[in-house]
Amino acid sequence: MGKSKGSSGNWLMTYGDLMTLLLVFFVLLYTLTPSIDEGIFKNFVSHFQNNSGFFDAQNMKMEDFEAIADSVDIDEILEERVEYWQALADVLEEYEFSSEVDIEISSSGVKITLSDSLTFESGSSELLPGAEVVLQDVADQIDTTVIEIEVQGHTDNVPIRQSSIYKTNWHLGAARSVSVVQFLQQNSDIDPGYFKASSFGEYKPISENETETGRRRNRRVEIYLRDKLLMNSKNTDIWF
Repeated sequence: MGKSKGSSGNWLMTYGDLMTLLLVFFVLLYTLTPSIDEGIFKNFVSHFQNNSGFFDAQNMKMEDFEAIADSVDIDEILEERVEYWQALADVLEEYEFSSEVDIEISSSGVKITLSDSLTFESGSSELLPGAEVVLQDVADQIDTTVIEIEVQGHTDNVPIRQSSIYKTNWHLGAARSVSVVQFLQQNSDIDPGYFKASSFGEYKPISENETETGRRRNRRVEIYLRDKLLMNSKNTDIWF
């Protein structure tokens, strides 16, 4: 095979096209970010207005990039994202305590509900071994599309015993949510600033407190993973 006599320079065209596509791709991701500020966007585009080698940003507006976003198969992206979280649901179903874990995906992200019997002993905020197994899988699944992780602690309306270190159900719910947040933060690569712990105590029940079954349902921890890809979709309420 003969050797090339000199460089034709054709590779530069391919390289330039690749750089252009990469730039458009990252700008597209930026426009998909929730609550994007148009002023910040215009300032971002202005950096490229004098460089027509990438694209003619002088005449590009927000609507132009929205048109690019519309050309992307959002349904396909959403389907892939649902499958991503379905993989977590499939893993949890393999455990014998899968009935104590519920996963819901919606247009705001993913909600994971853990029952009290799986997570804590009565009146305690120390995680049980089974809870740590589940939470480790959750921590492993959290990626950079998750922009906020909120953990809510919920209790029943049974008053706290005087011997307890917690004054009220507010305090118990808060301590439990903090325990979950600390575990997820320590076992994932997510910035600690993305985490939030809150408590509703006994004041957001999902069942009646007159029966043991109802009180058991009310004692729970809810984990909300705000997924920026799902937040850009509509009408995606699906139960696993």
